[in-house]
Amino acid sequence: MIDVNELKETLCHAFCADVGIRSSGNMLNVSLPMTARDGDSFSVYLSRSPAGWRISDAATTMMRLSYENDLGFLFSGQRGRLYETILAETGLKEDDGELFLDVPADQLIVGMFRVGQGLSRIEDLALWTRSRVESTFYSDLRAAILSVVPKQDVTEAYVPDIPGGEDYLIDYRIEAQARPLYVFGVNGKDKARLTTITLLKLKAAGERFDSMVVLNDIADLPRADESRLLEAANDVVPNITNIEAIREKIQHRRA
Repeated sequence: MIDVNELKETLCHAFCADVGIRSSGNMLNVSLPMTARDGDSFSVYLSRSPAGWRISDAATTMMRLSYENDLGFLFSGQRGRLYETILAETGLKEDDGELFLDVPADQLIVGMFRVGQGLSRIEDLALWTRSRVESTFYSDLRAAILSVVPKQDVTEAYVPDIPGGEDYLIDYRIEAQARPLYVFGVNGKDKARLTTITLLKLKAAGERFDSMVVLNDIADLPRADESRLLEAANDVVPNITNIEAIREKIQHRRA
């Protein structure tokens, strides 16, 4: 038969042994027995609040995410909505990059675990960038375009004015001074082939335009498809994660 009191004492002792506490200015830094994706333990910072305790990450979560991600882009679209859901479910609040939770004094331990769980879920949002699914790819592309182009200058699912144009849809037509910019999102070999055919058809029909192709990851394409696509398009962004390249190429074509 299990001795509940003995087990409780064992667990409490093990938990305390794995928790590190040190002073950090006017706060206490507490290292939790929870591991982040980079292998380090999650740390929270405790300070007194009118409610009892404020448990904060001191903006370290956003700092770690910013090393490999554009935060404005990371928290847009579907990931942005999931981020808001995580904040609502955990009770976390954000202020200028700092994530925190205010709890009564008698709920400090529970609060620290809630914060640790929330920080872990928020860090995992970055994994969506690496294991991108189709719906997220197109959502991210749309967000990147609308971050630099007014909505009234963008036409989605544009049908070109050529015979059978409905068979050669253009993901985005962006108005520019000299001629329109046609932007295609390519998330696999099938879309790469269709985009190449569309570009060649438009050129054969005498359309005047510039073109840009944004890929989920060019490394995923067969070499032959990659070669044909690079030859057909004016500009190519090899990976959707390179948000600055997308913005710069669009601004260059619109100048």
